[in-house]
Amino acid sequence: MTSGELPYYIFVSNSSLLSTTQAAPSSLLLHPSIQYHYQDDSPLELLPRSEDEHILVLDYDPAGLSQPSAKSTSNNIAVTSLKVTDAPGAAASSSDELLSKNDKMYIIHTSTLSTGPS
Repeated sequence: MTSGELPYYIFVSNSSLLSTTQAAPSSLLLHPSIQYHYQDDSPLELLPRSEDEHILVLDYDPAGLSQPSAKSTSNNIAVTSLKVTDAPGAAASSSDELLSKNDKMYIIHTSTLSTGPS
């Protein structure tokens, strides 16, 4: 993998938390809609446009000078961790020289705070 290749395998694992209990992390991986945002793009694009939209930011340095990190700009969802691991089968699928991809899998673990019934 070349350090300049952007993340390709990005997943979200979400668990719900009631305000009084903790939940175990979900084993279900969701594939988010991905939008690339660069340093010279407006930071306003990172804000949710509605209550139902959740924006997670994977901060990735293509030069490899800093470790990737993740955060949320949504009010009721928080990033609890980021796991970076080898993507199963990625090495085999990138055997085509024209389709070289970042062969790491980025799993953003999140928790949603739900206040439960009022």
